[in-house]
Amino acid sequence: MSEVKRILIVGGGYGGVWAGKLLEKRYRKDKNVQITLVDKLPFHTLMTELHEVAGWRADPESVQVSFRKIFGAKNIEVVLDEIKSVDFASKKAEGKVQSYEFDYIVVGAGAEPEYFNTPGVKENSFSLWSFDDAMKIRHHVEDMFARAAKETDAEKRKRLLTFVVAGAGFTGMEMIGELLEYRDVMCRKHYIDRADTRVVNIEALPSILPILEEPLRVKAERYLEKQGCEILLNAAIVGAEPGKVLLKDGTVVETETFIWTCGVRGSSFAAKLGLATGERSRGRIIVDAEMKSPDYPYAYVVGDNSFFIENGKPLPQIVEAAHQTAEVAAKNIIADISGGSRHSFKSAFHGFMVSLGGRFGVANAGGIKTSGFFAMAMKHMINMWYLFNIAGFNQVWEYAKHEFLDMKNRRSFIGDFASYKVRGYWPLLLRMWLGIMWIMEGVNKISEGWLNWSLGTKSAWMFSWTTRQAGIPEDAVSAATDAVETVAEAVSAASDAVTEAITEAITSASMTIEAVSDSVSAATYVAGNGTRQAFTKVWDITKPIFDPYGPVPTWVRVNIMDNIFAKLPFQGFQTMIVAMEILIGLALFGGFFTWWAAVASIGMCFIFTLSGMFAWDQLWFVFAAILMMGGAGRSFGLDCWSVPFFKRWWNGTKFARKWHFYADDPSK
Repeated sequence: MSEVKRILIVGGGYGGVWAGKLLEKRYRKDKNVQITLVDKLPFHTLMTELHEVAGWRADPESVQVSFRKIFGAKNIEVVLDEIKSVDFASKKAEGKVQSYEFDYIVVGAGAEPEYFNTPGVKENSFSLWSFDDAMKIRHHVEDMFARAAKETDAEKRKRLLTFVVAGAGFTGMEMIGELLEYRDVMCRKHYIDRADTRVVNIEALPSILPILEEPLRVKAERYLEKQGCEILLNAAIVGAEPGKVLLKDGTVVETETFIWTCGVRGSSFAAKLGLATGERSRGRIIVDAEMKSPDYPYAYVVGDNSFFIENGKPLPQIVEAAHQTAEVAAKNIIADISGGSRHSFKSAFHGFMVSLGGRFGVANAGGIKTSGFFAMAMKHMINMWYLFNIAGFNQVWEYAKHEFLDMKNRRSFIGDFASYKVRGYWPLLLRMWLGIMWIMEGVNKISEGWLNWSLGTKSAWMFSWTTRQAGIPEDAVSAATDAVETVAEAVSAASDAVTEAITEAITSASMTIEAVSDSVSAATYVAGNGTRQAFTKVWDITKPIFDPYGPVPTWVRVNIMDNIFAKLPFQGFQTMIVAMEILIGLALFGGFFTWWAAVASIGMCFIFTLSGMFAWDQLWFVFAAILMMGGAGRSFGLDCWSVPFFKRWWNGTKFARKWHFYADDPSK
C-alpha cells in the first residue's frame, strides 16, 4: 500500500478514545496510515464519575486521563483544537487552529443536556455533562454553605440550604447521593444543623431508576430517604425562574441550587454537520449497522452521536454503547483500508450500576443483582478494568489512590481505613536504624573473613555439603575433607572424656543428695521444678523460621543455590552479598532510592529465610522495610531531590510511554 491513508477522529470521549486505541494497535508499524485525534481538551474525561467531582468526593484530576497517558509513544497524533466544521465532500475539517484532511473520519463529539424546551430551565439551572459543569457545581455548593453560615434572614438561609436535582436516572441519582454526603461534611465545617438543610429529587415518572428492577429501585429509594432526601415522584417541572423551580401541580420549590439531569441529546456540533438525522434522534446522526452515515461511506459515527435502531429502540447513550459502536467503526475502517470481513453492530450490554454516594450503590451486572458494599466493589472493579485497558496499571493505581487511599470523611465504601497516612519524619529514626543494621551485617561479614580469600569460603553453609563452590581448589576440598575427619575424631575423643566426667559427677552428686534430709530435698525439688515451669519460653523467637535442615531450606539449597549460585566463584558471591548489605544500609540511612532499597531489603530477608538462617526476631527487618516504601526517604533524605529527577527522566522514555509504565504523568 503506497498511498497514505489519513484517519481523523473528532472527539476524545469514550467512543473516540476506544476507536483510536484499536486503529493505532492495527497500524502501529504502518507508516502509510496516519491517525489524528482532535479534542478541545488535553485529557479524556471520565463522564460517569463527574458526580464525584461535583460533590467534592474526589479531586478534579481523578476524572481526567491525559491523552499522553493513553497514547504515549504510540503511532497516533493527538491535537489540541476545536473542530468548527467538516466538508465531507472534499474530505476536510476546519478547526480553530488548523485544517485537517482525511480519508476516513470518526465523529465522536459527545452529547449535551436535553431541556425539552422547558421555559427558564437552561438559564436557571446547572447541568452535569462536562468537566466544567462539575467544577461549577463543586464551587457553587460550597459557596451556598459558606453564605448560609452567616445569613441572618431565615427565608434567604432556607433557599441557600435547599438543593434540588431534577431527574431520577443514573446521573440524577448519583448527584443526589453525592449531595447528601457532601451536605454532612459542609454542615460540620460551617456549624450548620443538618435539619436546616433540604435535598430534593424531582422526577416526572412514578419511580426512580426506571431502567433497574423493582427490588433494586426500592433499596435505592429507602437508602436515599434514610439519608434525608425528599423524593417527589409524578412531579413534572414546567418551568424555572431565578431561585425557583415550578412544578405542574402548582408547587414552587425555592432554591439557589437547581441541577438538571433529565436527559441528553447529541451535541449541537454533530447536529450541524449536515449528515442525516431523524425526527426522534435528538440531534444524533443516523448510521447503519456498520456505524456509517448513509450520506458518505467514509464517515463513521460513534457513541452518543450515533442514532441506530436495534430491536425497535435507539441505542442508549451509555459507555458500553460508545465502546461497542467504536469497535465496529474501527474494524470497518480497517476493512476499508486493508481488506477483510466487515462487522455489523450487535449490542452486548452487561448491565447497569449506580452509586448513591461513596458508600452505597445498586447494580445489575451480568445478571448479578447486588446492593451496598458488593455493588460498589463491582463498580470500582469495572472502572479499573476500563482504565487498565486505555492507560495501563499506572492509571489504575491513580484511581485506587483517589477512591480509597486519599478519600476523606468516610466517603469510601471501605470507610477511612486506608486514608490515614504516616508523615515521613516519624519513621526517620527507624529508617536510619534499619540502614545501620544492614551496614553492620556487611561489616561483620568482612571482619569474619568474607573478603579474605586466603581463609577459603565463608558461605559454604548456604550450599549442600556435597557441593563445591566455584573458585575453591581441589586440594582445598581434600584438605577440608581431612579437616572434617580430624574434627570428627576430636569430637569422638571429647565425647568419651565428657562421658567419663559426667559419670564421676553423677556419682559425687548421688553421695551429696543422700546427705541431705528427705524433707528439704523434696521441698527444694518441688520449688525448683515449679520455677522452671513458670519461666519456660512459650515461643523461642531466636530460633530460625525454617529449620536449616528442614525440607524448605534443603530444597532451596539443592535446586537454587547449588544449581545457580554455586557456579559463581565464591569470591564473587561473597563480595556480592557483602556489597548488597552495605549498599542497602547506606541507601536506607541516607534516604536514597529508599523504595528500591526497601524492596532489596525484603528480597535479602526472603533469601536468608529460605536458607534457614533467618530467625523470628529478625522479621522486623521486613516490616520496617515495608514502612519505608511509603516515601520515608523524602523526609530528611536524598530522595527529596533524586526521586523527582529520575521520575522526570524515566517518564520521558519511549519504553515508559509505550507500555504505560511510568510514575505520575509522562514528561513528554
